[in-house]
Amino acid sequence: MARHLHLASAPMISVKTRHRAHLAVTHLRSDAALADRTTPFPCERAFTVQLHMRAVSPVKLWLRGRPVPVETAQDDGSVSILPLEQDPPCTWEVPLIWCNCYVSRAALDEFADENDGCRCETLSWPFGKVDSRLKNLALCLLPVLERPEVASELYVDHLVLAAHAYIARTYGGIRSAPSVVRGGLAPWQLNRATEMLKANLDGQIALSQVAGECKLSVSHFVRAFKQTVGEPPTAGSCSNALTQPRNSCLHSGLPMVEIALKCGFADQACFIRAFRKLLKTTPGEWRRMRMQ
Repeated sequence: MARHLHLASAPMISVKTRHRAHLAVTHLRSDAALADRTTPFPCERAFTVQLHMRAVSPVKLWLRGRPVPVETAQDDGSVSILPLEQDPPCTWEVPLIWCNCYVSRAALDEFADENDGCRCETLSWPFGKVDSRLKNLALCLLPVLERPEVASELYVDHLVLAAHAYIARTYGGIRSAPSVVRGGLAPWQLNRATEMLKANLDGQIALSQVAGECKLSVSHFVRAFKQTVGEPPTAGSCSNALTQPRNSCLHSGLPMVEIALKCGFADQACFIRAFRKLLKTTPGEWRRMRMQ
């Protein structure tokens, strides 16, 4: 996206669905006007959903090489959806900031199939109309885009997949069939999911990986987990997994490696990372402070 818009670079996060379809979010910023038409985008079965984070005017758009009449002024929070199959170059004659969501048709089809809904032909939204809900999602994503190293993979997955679900439902009109049964997780699924989340309390595990182990799509897994546990599947939802380790640290003289293995962590390093992530200190420091 940065290359096609004549920008040096742009922060981006990318997520793959269970069936390896691509989703991506990019933060694009230009301190100068883009008076020249963007270079041609590769023709592919995908959409770019552009959320403007600053008012822009005027705007010019072409599809398949022909100018398209659009509202020339776009407000802060306005949305433009461009099909990449139609070579959609644009010009903006003022500096701009926007959050760009890349959504492939394969990802939309997968979302529809997972929810027993009808596949959509296209994404539709009045060009330049403000969408406050998508902007709120983008405001959650911007800090992650600027500093991806501070966010867990689970958190990033949740945000990107939430944006994808919103786009599929709001712009694609994909609705779940009434016959879909929304039950919770089976006991074996809950046990497996809890084991995986507990072993990765630092959040560095993909939602698609956990859902795949439970033989569910990501959307069904998130819904079923929340119905069963009462909250989404995050590292925080398994924070009580540190109750036993804290008690062991305080009331036993066992080495940390034995406490880690006894409490179900893969190794001592994983235990220490999880402990520090949730309690902001190491198990050894925590034990020393309370033994004084």
